[in-house]
Amino acid sequence: MVNPVGGFYGNMTNPSLFGGVGGGSGGSGGQSNYIITDAELQCLLTIQQMYTAHLANRTYENIPVDYTKYLQLREVANNARIKYIDNNALAVLFQITVDGITGAINAYGLNTLNIETQVQNTYLQGVIQEIINGVNVNKAFDRNVGTFAMSQNLTLAPLFRYYIGLYGVPTPGVGFDPVKLALVLTALENSGIDPYDG
Repeated sequence: MVNPVGGFYGNMTNPSLFGGVGGGSGGSGGQSNYIITDAELQCLLTIQQMYTAHLANRTYENIPVDYTKYLQLREVANNARIKYIDNNALAVLFQITVDGITGAINAYGLNTLNIETQVQNTYLQGVIQEIINGVNVNKAFDRNVGTFAMSQNLTLAPLFRYYIGLYGVPTPGVGFDPVKLALVLTALENSGIDPYDG
């Protein structure tokens, strides 16, 4: 199959890529027939299988976290990019490879942060729900006699809900930090949200 970028034959899993692996070079339609090394081919295959495939499939958790291996593969690909700088097809291929492995590592990091944020949000939602449900509210009456009944619902004002969402529940006995509370108040007012009703 003809490669539209450089006019070469072969594919990523075929050693005839760009004229074969190992050996000499020759002309092909006015362009040099470059030969990538076994190490360069193995680097391409490893990066595709272990990094960019997971990036494309959104299976970020399967991207390897061995930073030393990442640096070694990236160095091989980057050195190949420099080595073949006078051949656009190979230079672009290895630049895409360098960008791909870098993007995969970045995606792994972002995915990890996203999971941590989701865990924190779930925790804070649970804390807020406990407060709303009155877990930390002392009962005013332990017993009711007759048909008279009383219930109390606690609803936090948006000012305090957003504060807890951003900074967590204040330490018992310490209370809300007035400076942080003022920042949340300003943000709510600037967003058109009533800080005391809702």
